[in-house]
Amino acid sequence: MSDPAVRSWKTAKLAHRRAEFGYRVLICAPFGHDAGSMASMLAREGYAAMACRDLTAVAAAFGDDVGALLFTEEALASDPAPFVAALEAQERWSDVPIVMLAAPRTNSVSWPKDTVRLRLPEQATNVVVLERPLGVISLVSAVASALKARQKQFVIRDFIEEQQRAADVLEAEVKARTSELEEALGRLKSEMAERARAEDQLRQAQKMEAVGQLTGGIAHDFNNMLTGIMGSLDIIRRRIESGRLDDIDRFMDAATASAQRAANLTQRLLAFSRRQSLDEKPIDANALIRSLTDLLRRTIGENIELRTELAEDLPTIVADANQLENAIINLAINARDAMRDGGALSVSTRIAGQAPETAGGRPDGRFVSISISDTGVGMDEATVRQVFEPFFTTKPIGQGTGLGLSMVYGFADQSGGKAEISSALGEGTTVTILLPASEAEISGPASEQSAPPSLHGAGESVLVVEDEPAVRQLLREVLEELGYETVEAANGQAALPILSSKRRLDLLITDVGLPGMSGRQLAEAARSSRPDMPILFVTGYAEKAADRAGFLGQNMSMITKPFTLEVVAQKVRSMLASTVPGGDG
Repeated sequence: MSDPAVRSWKTAKLAHRRAEFGYRVLICAPFGHDAGSMASMLAREGYAAMACRDLTAVAAAFGDDVGALLFTEEALASDPAPFVAALEAQERWSDVPIVMLAAPRTNSVSWPKDTVRLRLPEQATNVVVLERPLGVISLVSAVASALKARQKQFVIRDFIEEQQRAADVLEAEVKARTSELEEALGRLKSEMAERARAEDQLRQAQKMEAVGQLTGGIAHDFNNMLTGIMGSLDIIRRRIESGRLDDIDRFMDAATASAQRAANLTQRLLAFSRRQSLDEKPIDANALIRSLTDLLRRTIGENIELRTELAEDLPTIVADANQLENAIINLAINARDAMRDGGALSVSTRIAGQAPETAGGRPDGRFVSISISDTGVGMDEATVRQVFEPFFTTKPIGQGTGLGLSMVYGFADQSGGKAEISSALGEGTTVTILLPASEAEISGPASEQSAPPSLHGAGESVLVVEDEPAVRQLLREVLEELGYETVEAANGQAALPILSSKRRLDLLITDVGLPGMSGRQLAEAARSSRPDMPILFVTGYAEKAADRAGFLGQNMSMITKPFTLEVVAQKVRSMLASTVPGGDG
């Protein structure tokens, strides 16, 4: 390419560069005509150049149009402070290239190899040092390389700015989206709060409905029972006043039967609420079922076949034997009522390896299942979902309280197990009680020598602590009729001075649910002064006394209200017979 053509091309290139950044060369050569000569030479090659008298002028001309700096070594003799400030003010992407023309090294002067670099400010990092004299081609090539490097810096700048713009757009989008999500979250929280309020209201309504159903059922049954009791007592009083005693036993039996029904209803309520007092002991489930076989046959009638399928090598279970018997009998009665035209009732046992959800913490996870199955009419899914609810019954009004299955459910749950039911219309029903297996051995029957020969006392002194006056009077009367000496206290605080006195006390009978100091706390206080005195607890309902094994200590026992006088007499006699009379405190 000819020189005119080259110059024409470079002029066009220069015009293009001038439309961009970093096209100008600043020249600082203070001696003679060096600056003007270099500026003219670069102009002829198509580069824009500007001569500056010193570093201060270079700093003043600093801008985005500057592509390279061309210095001679002598330029460094001027004040470098403005130039250093200009270098420090550059953007992070900017590092203006510097072409330094160093004086020739002669043999007569021994200069260090890096003398020029050491004299440059430390802020000047992008430096190319050329030793003079050098040809035009070498100088132009060095300047062209510097300008090219500078153009790459602007490309980097544009890329950074583009990335920043993209980041700004993304940040704006993120903020907008975040705002939308926050609004949506706010709406969701509001909806969740509204839903929670609606659920709370629904639960409250369901609770009130359950309470209404519960109280209605209790009121219905108790009114019937109280009518039988009050009516019978009224007739008895009238017959006594008129001297007609020949037919009085019939009304006494009617009142007793109604009272017993009320006691059973209360016991079922406690069982459903898992608050009944359980006397848990190791039980052989197979032996218990065999002992109930005759009773079950008489209960279900001749038109129903009784089958038993008892697993071999069945481990013992830990439960209250009386409550388990009641549960099995209740289930058998329900099965009988579902088979009006006859059928088969099966009672089976097996080992269940999977623990129910309600009984965590069992060491081996083994459970014993007792299943009562019938071939009766069965139930639909809606009925199955409700059968464990209190006072729900499929029987006609007056033929069932609706507490049988709820009692079974509560007993199993309180015993650390679970009650399950499966049924289908026309295919019968199976109710399964899961109870925790145990490695404990069953204790043998009590020896005949431990049974008291008589229920009458021999003048032993009994402290009765009961806050209900009627119950306290009843206990006092029956104990005194049996030959015991009684001392009364209405609460624990009134009993403490008696316990700490020197008077003879052979037995303490105390209600568990006393006002203020509980019966269990009173027993602990009594043990501090009379460690060997037997203690009999009486309870109608006490949450902490539900587990007798954990509640009772040594030489302690418990009876539940309502109780018969015979039960009280037998328990008092047996406890006193097993201890030495207490004498003085």
